[in-house]
Amino acid sequence: MASPARRYRRFLLVSDDFYRDPMAVYRLARESRYEEPENATGHHSLSVHHERGARARLSRLLGVRITRWDTDPDDYNGVFYQGFAAGARHEVPGVHFDHPPDDITAVVYLTPGLPPDCGTSLWMHRATGLADAPIAADARRLGCPLAELRERLERDAYRRERWVEIDRAGYRFNRLVAYPSGVLHSATRHWGDSPANGRLYQTFRVGVDWASGRW
Repeated sequence: MASPARRYRRFLLVSDDFYRDPMAVYRLARESRYEEPENATGHHSLSVHHERGARARLSRLLGVRITRWDTDPDDYNGVFYQGFAAGARHEVPGVHFDHPPDDITAVVYLTPGLPPDCGTSLWMHRATGLADAPIAADARRLGCPLAELRERLERDAYRRERWVEIDRAGYRFNRLVAYPSGVLHSATRHWGDSPANGRLYQTFRVGVDWASGRW
C-alpha cells in the first residue's frame, strides 16, 4: 500500500527542565522492568509514567494540540528506555523513524552528568538524500519499489558512513527534545553498561492536530 504524503513540518525543539523533580523520575526509570521487543529499537520499560499535568505541559511546549495520548506501554508513550555503550546489553544506535510518522516524538534525558554528545541526531541518507520516512513519491523519484527503499534504509541503519548528520540536540539532564516521528533520527551515542550508569531516557509519542500548530 502506498504511503500518503507527509503531513508534518520538520522541526527540532529543545526545552530544558521538563520535570520539577527529575531525580524522582530518574529513580523510577532505574527501578523499572525492561524488555527488548523484536520489532522496535532498544530496551523499554514494561509500564508507562505519566506525571500529572505532563500532557498539558507537553502540548504547551510543542505549541500544538495533542489528539491522542496512549497509555499502553506497547504504544511507547511515556515508557523509559535504556541505552548502554558497553556490557552484555550494549547497543549501537541505529538510524530509524518512528511509527506512525506523522506523530510527534519527545525524549526526556534522565541520567545526570552524561556528556553533551549523548544527545539526539537527525540524519540524511547519503545515497538517496532521504531525511524522512520514505513515501511513494520518493520511491518514484528513485526508481525503486517503496518496500525496497525501506529495506535499504534498514540495512544501512548501523553504518554511520552512509549518513550525514544534519542536526543535533546535545544531552543535558532533564532536557526535552522533540521532533516529528517520521524524521530519520537516532541517539548520537549511548553510555555506560548498566542502569546505574547508562543512558536512561523517557519517550513520549503523541498524535497531534498539525493544523493547530503555532509554527
